[in-house]
This record gives sequence, C-alpha cells and structure tokens, in this order.
Amino acid sequence: MRSPDATEFDDDTLLARARTGDRVAFGELVRRHQRAALRLAAVISGSTEEANDIVQDAMVNVHRGLGSYRGHAPVRSWMLRIVANHAKNHVRSSVRRSRRDDLHARLDVRVVDGADEPVVRQSDQRDLADALARLRTADREILACRFVTELSEAETADVLALPIGTVKSRTSRALERLRAELGEVAR
Repeated sequence: MRSPDATEFDDDTLLARARTGDRVAFGELVRRHQRAALRLAAVISGSTEEANDIVQDAMVNVHRGLGSYRGHAPVRSWMLRIVANHAKNHVRSSVRRSRRDDLHARLDVRVVDGADEPVVRQSDQRDLADALARLRTADREILACRFVTELSEAETADVLALPIGTVKSRTSRALERLRAELGEVAR
C-alpha cells in the first residue's frame, strides 16, 4: 500500500501537517495558491517582477504564522490576506522611495487560464493593464481579488479584512472607475 501524496489532502489537513514540520505539506499549500498569490501581488503592487519577491516574503510569514492560524477563514483566504498585506506594504514603501513613473509599463495582467476563448486580446490586455495602473491602490486591490484571482465576495472580504457589504460597494465603484478609464482609452 502506498503512502498518500500531499496533493491528495485538503488545505486544512495540509496546514495541520505543516504545523508539525511537514515541509512537503507546506510546499503543497504554497504550490496550490501560488498562482493566485502572484496575480494578487502583481496587481496590487503594479509589478509582475516584484510580485515574486512579495509572494516569497509573504510565504515566509505564512510559515512563521502557522501556529497562529485559528481557522477564522479558509486557509486560502488567510494566505492571500498575508500576500495582500505584503503587497500593500510594498506599495507604501515604493511610494515613499519614488512615484512609480512607469507603473503601467511594468504591469502585466493576463486572462485567467482555462478560458475557452481569449476574453481579452493582447492589445486589450495592454489597455486593461494601463487602466488598472491609473486606478487607486484600493480599487486595484478589490479588482485583483474579485477578477484576477477570482475570489468570491466572502473570500475577498476575508483577504482584505473588510465587511462583505463594503466589498460589494467597492467592487461596484472600482468597476465604474475602470470602465471610465477604459472609455478614455477608446476615445
């Protein structure tokens, strides 16, 4: 009889095993949520290049915080909240150092894998990235959670530590601002 592979366990089981020092279990948790974490960090920070460093630092904090996780949110939401906080802190630090003149040149937003048809063509992706770059950080955060990492409203509320009603209203307003930005591109 073979021993179970870490990929066969749910997140809660992997977390429990990681707490006991199981590196394979922790590695599987990171692997499962890395794509969403990278997308979230890239959109919040405005840099795909810096997203890797942000996520790596966040995962170190996730590992350090294994013992403090209390089950208040799904493991995925808890991990992504840590990533979002790291990305927000990175933005604050970057703003202090410079005004990020070329944010839109560094931003790379891609359609979520698995779409039957390309929803956004490459030129449209560039317009979308430019429009997202012009939005406030809070708008990018909410849109990154809801549409780039495809989190539900409840998961977004967990990740951003907001009430669900606030998530709904901020999403609506952020989409309006994004549409306005995209409308300006079309003119």
